[in-house]
Amino acid sequence: MPDPSHRRILLSIICVVSIYGLTVGFLYPLISLKMAARGFPPSWIGIMGAMPFIAAIIASPITPLIMRTVNVSRLVFLAICADLTLILVMMFIDNVYVWFVSRFLMGVAGAVLFVVSETWINEIAEDRSRGQVLGLYTLTLSATLALSPLFIVFFGAEGSLPFLVAFIVIAFSLIPLRWTRGASPDFAGGQVSHVWRFMLWAPTLVCAAALMAFEEAALLTLLPVYSLQNGVTEKVAALFLTVLAVGSMAAQPLIGWLADKVNRYSLIFVCALVVLLGALSLPFIIDTHIIVWPVMLVWGGAIAGIYTVALAIMGQRFRGAQLAAGNAAFGVMWGFAGAMAPGSAGIAMTIWGANGFVIVMVIAISSFLLLALIRRIVSSN
Repeated sequence: MPDPSHRRILLSIICVVSIYGLTVGFLYPLISLKMAARGFPPSWIGIMGAMPFIAAIIASPITPLIMRTVNVSRLVFLAICADLTLILVMMFIDNVYVWFVSRFLMGVAGAVLFVVSETWINEIAEDRSRGQVLGLYTLTLSATLALSPLFIVFFGAEGSLPFLVAFIVIAFSLIPLRWTRGASPDFAGGQVSHVWRFMLWAPTLVCAAALMAFEEAALLTLLPVYSLQNGVTEKVAALFLTVLAVGSMAAQPLIGWLADKVNRYSLIFVCALVVLLGALSLPFIIDTHIIVWPVMLVWGGAIAGIYTVALAIMGQRFRGAQLAAGNAAFGVMWGFAGAMAPGSAGIAMTIWGANGFVIVMVIAISSFLLLALIRRIVSSN
């Protein structure tokens, strides 16, 4: 693990992002439930849900430029303060058009926070323990995102109380941010590195981030629907998502450790191969009572593992402005893939039936594996 001074900073940043993740995972279903209770059609709710993805596509490429002029600790502070303000706006102004604007701006703040935080973590992590650090980061973020919907169970979705809870939770992220004061890296000066140029430098890494986002968005949105169409009960269909989340959390320490011990490109290829095998097996195991559970567990771990290893490779290869551009490129691809996945999988299910869901996922994974294989062959010659 890193030396004590770096360890304190790394843990502080991870705490900030994880506390923020609690609020993000809470607000997604909260706003959807509030809109549904007011009688808004699914199309409106879907557009509202797409706002953070659209914001990430727009805000991520701009963030590395902002990091050249604004201290990264201050930038994270401003992003959190913006979110706090927007939560108050949504709490006191019960107008759907104001909510649309607020959700978009919250998506901008979130994109800035994640690009800055992941760049910061990768910049100061030592390469010999980079995989373990990023495995811990992915583990804690996955855990908070998975646990955050429980706030609705305890506090409900009616009235102003849920917004107040979200405000209080995200305000707590300012506490560990104070521990980073005076220790943030300087990204000012040097050659400007553009997001689109980075995509040409490292297409495998960028596509790995897109694949993770695509698979995750498709599974969260349509795996329950696919399960129901294959005779699975609603409770079991919902439990599949829980098992995927548990697998995602449980596997990250192991994958992070492996990323420090073996070739990282080979590891990301293996993770993608496991995801492909999981997708191909889905039609044959979905209605089984034993096999489906361990497959879901491993599948969730492999999907999140793709992102963990991609971050480790990026931190290994790039520094400074290039690293910031890489995290921004990840944010852009997360936005594109997250916005495209539910629609493309839904259309495929309309055309080909339930297994259209599997077909779309297999095409996405196979395309990535083909790209990774071609890149390895070209680079070795």
